Amino acid sequence: MVHAGSGVAGDTQVGVAKLPALREADVQANVTAFLELDGWRAIRTDPVSDRGRGKGFGEIGMADHLFLRYLGKPMAEVLWLEFKALGKKLKKHQAQWHVREMARGAWVMTVDDFERFRKWYVNESGLNRRMLLR
Repeated sequence: MVHAGSGVAGDTQVGVAKLPALREADVQANVTAFLELDGWRAIRTDPVSDRGRGKGFGEIGMADHLFLRYLGKPMAEVLWLEFKALGKKLKKHQAQWHVREMARGAWVMTVDDFERFRKWYVNESGLNRRMLLR
């Protein structure tokens, strides 16, 4: 994006167009594809927030995705991820579910930024199995 200056010769202001914020679906797609590269199986949950629609897989407030990575019979790593658009917060019932599940020993995270998640996963989490992701 280029902005006109004051009219004085050589006075122009050049700016960079701002990229639109990623939607929740974009964050979800990027993180899911990334984790699948490292051997995770993604399971999309479908919690029923409207009982009038019938039954679904999940509980009220449950995270959007369950990621599993099998370590051998009968063991697996488990990661619950709730996806949000950048800067969006959990609703009360989601926060309550996260607290209850973490009290059971689960790893539950809210992800609103792919690059921040990627850096955490590769450098800090201890979950990265494939060095190609570094």
